[in-house]
Amino acid sequence: MHFFLLLVFLFAAGGHAGAQELSLEAVKALDEWRWGVIALNDGLPGKALLSMEQALTLDPVNPQIQEWLGRAYWRYGMEDSALKVWSALAEDSEASSVLINKAEQLRRRLSGEEEIPVDDEWIPLISFKGREDGVSFFKRPGTARSAGDGSGGLLITSYVGGEIIRTDANGALVERYEGGVEGFDRPFDVLDTGDGRLLVTEFQADRISVLSLDKYRRGYRIDSWGSSGREENSFLGPQYMALSPDGAYVYVSDWGNRRVAKWDLNGNHVLNIEARGRFSGFEGVSGIACQEERVFVADSLRKTVDVFDTSGNYLGPLITEGLNAPEGMTLYKGSLLIADGNRILRVDLESGALTQEADLGEGEHLITSVFPDENGNLAVADFNGDRIVLLTPLSTLYGGLDVTLNSVRADAYPDIAVDLTVKDRTGHPIRGLDATNFRVFDGEQLLGTPELDWTSSTDTAVSIAAVADLSGSAQDVRFLMKGAGQLASALETGDSLSLAGAGSRTAVEEILPGESAQAFERLTKEAVGSRLVEWDEALRLAATDLVARRERKAVAAFVNRLPSAGAFDRYGLVETARLMANNGIVFYPVYADPDLRSPELDYIAAQTGGSASYMLSPEGSGQIVRQLRSMAAGRYTIVWRTPHPAGFGREFLPVGVEVIYLKKSGRDESGSFAPLD
Repeated sequence: MHFFLLLVFLFAAGGHAGAQELSLEAVKALDEWRWGVIALNDGLPGKALLSMEQALTLDPVNPQIQEWLGRAYWRYGMEDSALKVWSALAEDSEASSVLINKAEQLRRRLSGEEEIPVDDEWIPLISFKGREDGVSFFKRPGTARSAGDGSGGLLITSYVGGEIIRTDANGALVERYEGGVEGFDRPFDVLDTGDGRLLVTEFQADRISVLSLDKYRRGYRIDSWGSSGREENSFLGPQYMALSPDGAYVYVSDWGNRRVAKWDLNGNHVLNIEARGRFSGFEGVSGIACQEERVFVADSLRKTVDVFDTSGNYLGPLITEGLNAPEGMTLYKGSLLIADGNRILRVDLESGALTQEADLGEGEHLITSVFPDENGNLAVADFNGDRIVLLTPLSTLYGGLDVTLNSVRADAYPDIAVDLTVKDRTGHPIRGLDATNFRVFDGEQLLGTPELDWTSSTDTAVSIAAVADLSGSAQDVRFLMKGAGQLASALETGDSLSLAGAGSRTAVEEILPGESAQAFERLTKEAVGSRLVEWDEALRLAATDLVARRERKAVAAFVNRLPSAGAFDRYGLVETARLMANNGIVFYPVYADPDLRSPELDYIAAQTGGSASYMLSPEGSGQIVRQLRSMAAGRYTIVWRTPHPAGFGREFLPVGVEVIYLKKSGRDESGSFAPLD
């Protein structure tokens, strides 16, 4: 029997031990490796690491065991150890190209090398033409904005066609909005208000149309604001729009009246920004952008950008020279992007210094808008060119996609289910992919396109582990539990919450709906006074409980006092941060006092995409749930049927997945085992 099992395992391992003496140790090593693979796919990196280390002890030269030991190290946050193992395999020519690429990415990050240049060049990724293969999609696009719904798609105004076009992440047409029976008259800009409505400026009709996104009235006009004329609340050729940072107001450029109108989202006119005091007035008012208490307005005829406050008071010029014909503007990563003829300029908001980010080359181009999409690109509307161009950073195009297979499940063999994450090389999640973006492999054999079973783009459920600092008195802990209570109150059906204590508890307790108050009160009785808290143990315990979940997940730590000098001595600060980051877990420290800030806890937050807050902030701890729910994840579950024999549950089932998004691609490899027969 041992001999039969050994042959099965040697075949699964690629014949590595074929030249070795057949031994019971080799059989035991492969059996431990099997359990380690299953544990890692089950979201148990600690258990997987123990099995892999035991397997390597039994068979120290097996490259497949070494590769998976590196995977377990990486999942567990021990990246230095993972890199050491993978680099040794590469030096011995035992690593696949996928593993070599993964190791190189890890090496560059650990060494502090800048993989993505700060001032990267933006180049065309793909162009969507208004008419292709005899089919008209749009005519003279005024604006192309992110759909903002997690689909990775765009909303495009067809100025001449009189429609609003919605596309998916691949640029395919999803919907056309025609506004109902009356239709649109030269729609120029479209803006999602975030409350189930779209605003559309109609240049020829001199109004703002309000469209419903409700499934029964989707794309139909349900209201309109303004009328034609020169009155305070009238328009003569409305064009560009910008939403205020708080989402309460919209600013609209009124070409014919040479002003900017401010409206609330109930359709009430608030004020106009026009010639007054030190400001001599607009000649060709165009693009608008809002940042906190400042409103930036471009003038295509004066070739300037001026700054106003939210009450319409003139604050002064930002740009007075260097522009050709500024049109649409948007804020992007702390700077202002301006569409200027055939080029896109970046503006320093303090100095007004101009830098060219991209251009569309020679020809009669007129860029009317530039906005970031949900996948790290810039969507550019070329009005004269009758096309939408997606620009992408040069380094991310040639760097490809970062694909990570989080788990491979063969419980329902021959059906294989793979949970994976897709990002670009800057770490930006790629949203809105469909089944056609994936290709699956059995080893090197292409199997085709899988079924898309689940995507984080359409599922916004969250799982949160709350960790309470038990240092101090029961009263101190009870105060922290108020913040945890706000967290629980913000949860919805399908969400989950668990609770752990930093100081004494050694288990994570899942909180059932309606039982949070009792659980919080039980925890207050475990206050440890002045005893030191081992934060690394508590945080790793909470994080490990979340690893196997595919929904958006976070650890929220409620902190009474600063961690001690030895708070991360057992597992390490960096290792704790990378355990969370490598398993898609976001960390949020919540401090009892605004003056209480821990560099260690803030470091973990920065590494995982989280942020710090304090207990009595106006937003409350419930903001963590809202932030997490709206966060891009780029996570997918795909399913297909493998032709690979199961070998009675003893044969390794190799899995490869390639993701192709427009002109970017990436690949990862993994595998699993079918259940034992």
